[in-house]
Amino acid sequence: MDAAGTVLRGDLLIENGAILALGPGVATQAGGPLERFDARGGFVLPGFVQAHLHLCQTLFRGLAEQSDLLRWLRERIWPLEASHTEASMTASVNLGLAELVAGGVTCVNDMGTVRHTDAIGSALEASGVRAVFGKALMDRGEGVPKDLLDAPSTGLDEALALAKRWHGAAGGRLSVSLAPRFILSCSEGLWRDASAAAVERALVLHTHIAEAPSEGREVEASVGRTAARWFAETKVLSPRFVGAHGVWLEDDELATLKSADAALVHCPGSNLKLGSGLADVGRWQGAGLRRGLGSDGAPCNNRLDTFHEMSLAAGISRLCHPEAPLSSRDVLALATCEGARALGLADRVGSLEPGKQADVIVVDASAPSLAPNEMEDPYGTLVHAARTADVRMTMVAGRVLYQDGQWSTLDPQRAAAEARMEARGLVRRAESAGMR
Repeated sequence: MDAAGTVLRGDLLIENGAILALGPGVATQAGGPLERFDARGGFVLPGFVQAHLHLCQTLFRGLAEQSDLLRWLRERIWPLEASHTEASMTASVNLGLAELVAGGVTCVNDMGTVRHTDAIGSALEASGVRAVFGKALMDRGEGVPKDLLDAPSTGLDEALALAKRWHGAAGGRLSVSLAPRFILSCSEGLWRDASAAAVERALVLHTHIAEAPSEGREVEASVGRTAARWFAETKVLSPRFVGAHGVWLEDDELATLKSADAALVHCPGSNLKLGSGLADVGRWQGAGLRRGLGSDGAPCNNRLDTFHEMSLAAGISRLCHPEAPLSSRDVLALATCEGARALGLADRVGSLEPGKQADVIVVDASAPSLAPNEMEDPYGTLVHAARTADVRMTMVAGRVLYQDGQWSTLDPQRAAAEARMEARGLVRRAESAGMR
């Protein structure tokens, strides 16, 4: 997934957590004894970048089936998030990570929630994945439980303290973002201060933008214009800006985002399940925007599956542009090199090149569901035919996190059992607090 579009048969040599060389016969360049992984009959590619997630919501899978974004948030998601404890948060993150790692994900961009963000950091550190994560910032909003509201300065101070503890931790695997949730949950002062701090401290500013029609109507009623235009006028947009969804953006708004070098993240599974609309990523690409792919949260999907998202992204693009859809390589790029660019990580991950971090996955191409022409078009095979069960190995910075059905840093059975137990308690707490 490099700029040259290289596809080759050969070996990949990793040393000290980074890619040293790739191609035929590179094993001769090794300086000492080799540990080998036989990937014959498979595709070796960069690990998937999940560019928009809510790991705090994994416990809510199947608990929020409402079809409209704002109703979904107000009636179910926010009351459930407000009912988290440190233990339930840890269980939610571990459950999500077990699914993601087995599906070839090596890097996540997680929004977090208002409380217990240190628990997210601890779980991410222990899992071995690469991550950008933050504390969701919320200081206002209709239907927001009081336990999810901070005073503007308090929330931002806590987010910056989180950055001081975690940014650059785990040998540089972990980064911290500032995450004002969306326009309706943050005051103008909080937006101003958070966006300025993101630029000043070189932190990602992670938010939602133009996701659903109901949201768009309430945003215009609140600030008198669309989200993108308001972000531009208040100088929120910058190269640090990563906006999830972008379903309802007009051409001039895309141009504005491009001029600010802002990035967008496509979440097709979430947009379809919530009935939010079809994001036209071909227009994003035509506008030259940095862009990535994400699953969003488990309750609006209900899976954290990059292969599923790639297939949906390809299908939606064909609907939007029947004569000139995104190519399979374009779609795979959303999940790898373009996703890394969107998060400002392209100098480290997203492609297999010497000097990049060894965030690598192996996808088995021998299954009947991929045959018989799997090697004729690797991009089309990966986007349209492969599935998470075909992932044989997931590695981050040279460390194997998953191989042939075995996790090295996570216990999937324990994660599922703890998630079931914690989910029951969380629902009881939410219902006693008045969740509908």
